[in-house]
Amino acid sequence: MEENLSGIDDWMQKAACRNQSTANFFILRGDPQQRVKRIEAYQICKGCPVQRECLDYAIINHELGIWGGTTDRERRIIRRNWTPLSEKRAKVKGYSQFA
Repeated sequence: MEENLSGIDDWMQKAACRNQSTANFFILRGDPQQRVKRIEAYQICKGCPVQRECLDYAIINHELGIWGGTTDRERRIIRRNWTPLSEKRAKVKGYSQFA
């Protein structure tokens, strides 16, 4: 992840997943370890001090993978009644393997 985040995305500096492998957060369909990876990701998110900001970012930007302790499928349901903390913005380069 880039070190010079500023403004609205400062929360990423405090994320519990900051120095973790993205493999547990972006799980490919058919991966035989997907259940184990999902549980590990959920555990990291559970103790994260910026889980709400992360979830907000993922909902607003329609992210894939596990963000804020939720899957993209779970976020599609949450999105219906979500009151965002912020507005849509550009994705942060280098944060995920898919950005």
